[in-house]
Amino acid sequence: MKRHLPGLLTLICVSLISLFAASCNSPVEPGTEPTPGGLVIAWFNGNAYTVDLYFPESDSLVTGAYNTGEIPSDIISHEKDRIAVLNSTSSTVQVFDVNSTGGELFHIDLPAGSNPYQMSWDGNHLWVTLLLTSQIAKVDLSSGGSVSIIDVKANPTSIASTGSLVLVGHGMSYPDPSVTGGITVLDASTGDVLDSIATADNVCSLRYFSKTGMVHAMTYSYIGDGLISIINPISMEILTQVNTGGSPGYPIEAGSGFVAGDGWSSDAIFFYDEGGTLTDTWNSGVNATGLAISGDTLYFTDFAEDMVYLADWTSKVMLDSLAAGDGPQGIVAIER
Repeated sequence: MKRHLPGLLTLICVSLISLFAASCNSPVEPGTEPTPGGLVIAWFNGNAYTVDLYFPESDSLVTGAYNTGEIPSDIISHEKDRIAVLNSTSSTVQVFDVNSTGGELFHIDLPAGSNPYQMSWDGNHLWVTLLLTSQIAKVDLSSGGSVSIIDVKANPTSIASTGSLVLVGHGMSYPDPSVTGGITVLDASTGDVLDSIATADNVCSLRYFSKTGMVHAMTYSYIGDGLISIINPISMEILTQVNTGGSPGYPIEAGSGFVAGDGWSSDAIFFYDEGGTLTDTWNSGVNATGLAISGDTLYFTDFAEDMVYLADWTSKVMLDSLAAGDGPQGIVAIER
């Protein structure tokens, strides 16, 4: 099975698909065409360096809608009609308008060789972890926007901003073997360190949910030890934990609860609540690497099979599948 974890430094030269001719050195930009209306599902293909778009209302799939930089590692929808893609070895953030295919609207350069890893949008600024330089970046996400660099503890993998606070998760042993985990809490306006939160080893992802005011921290080391810690960022304490027995990925809201895939380890999809209960584990038959939801439909990428699947998350019934580019990973739903 192929395995290309996001943010690693190894470059894989592959043929890009669909709308453009392939060249690893100078890829041709896709043609500029308007896209269908309504909901957009967007995902990046980590091995193909592309973004695909799916439009459920017209059942239209546009493969290779955009070219990314080298080794894309994260994607967010930060405002209506726009997505941002983080590129690890290119050290850039690109912004695209989903109303049309083609080139980027603009990009912002991050420090070369820093290996940007994950990002979080707080409504005003983009926050990015810089894994190899033990830093985070505060980015004004506009054309020509400024970038402020803040030093943090080593191995910053994940990040979540509440607007006033920034929580930085630390990975296990890479690149600094002396650091194995934990969360650093900073003041968003000054960058000053306020406190730290002790967690299990290897914080792989963080997400702030404004609906509840909580931060969810995913920790695991691929040996069935995956925990989801529910953190109150104001009191800076772990309120409860969900033991998944797997390797839970980036979480999203699902009705009144939450869901995370186990795509790097198994076909499990974990449903849980902030009370510390694992409410359900669905073995879907495919490995869900990234998740997005719109209504009752769950969209999830399968990195190994180059597919995106659609399912009714309320009944746990598979609905459809879409052919993706090489190595689909992060995925978002954009309501228009």
